[in-house]
Amino acid sequence: MSDLKRHDMPSDELLVAFLDGELEGAERAWIEALIKTDDAVTARYEFLSRSEMPFYDAFEPLLENAPASDLEAILAGLPSPIAAEPRARRWNRRGFIAAAIGLIFVGAAADRAYLGLKDSSNESDGSEWRSVVAEYLTLYTPETLANIASDARSQSEQLRSVGDKLGLALTIQAISLPDIPLKRAQVLQYDGKPLGQIAYLDPANGPLALCIVQSSRGTSEPRVEKRYGMNIVFWSDQAHGYMLVGHNPVDQLSGLAEHVRTALKA
Repeated sequence: MSDLKRHDMPSDELLVAFLDGELEGAERAWIEALIKTDDAVTARYEFLSRSEMPFYDAFEPLLENAPASDLEAILAGLPSPIAAEPRARRWNRRGFIAAAIGLIFVGAAADRAYLGLKDSSNESDGSEWRSVVAEYLTLYTPETLANIASDARSQSEQLRSVGDKLGLALTIQAISLPDIPLKRAQVLQYDGKPLGQIAYLDPANGPLALCIVQSSRGTSEPRVEKRYGMNIVFWSDQAHGYMLVGHNPVDQLSGLAEHVRTALKA
């Protein structure tokens, strides 16, 4: 364990390996000690422990449709505990989470797979999609979005694609947030229906997302809630439901939501 610093945050794949009983000796002792003494590690461990995501079922189609060389390259670029595993054991649960994490950085495939897995929530008040989005956004870090190209032409095309799926006119001017760069817009899927995700990277508070779904529940004024440690402002009009979610303080997030809400109504 000479290459591990005592106070490093262990990677998700290392925590999953611990959960699966694949760690021994110094590595296992290190993780056990961190879970007992480090609040951030404890929270991450509990999140992964309670997860019921069937990783193999979700990512098997992606793996079948992707070139094997590309997947091997992704895994080779991950920390050595993953890359060094024997080929025969490569696609266990730990390996699939590694592949999932890699795919987060190269596009929307992992996002769609995750949201597709979570469409069976038992909430009946229309809030289940907000819970799913908030839970998934906890996996985002600033590095998830930092290296995404963000030229105006690409963003306009992305917004047009999202708007076409949702039946909504989306422009850069309408969804821009003051002093918070737009990073990407993409179409995901929730419960068999399109879900638009517009992602931003707040220099002070990290990833922030405006998410939109088609809805027939009618108009509702902005309200505030908290899920998975993230603040959410949500509202709806006659045809769509909206949520702005991030780690921003509630007052700031409410102001940003009102800014977008007004622009989209104009």
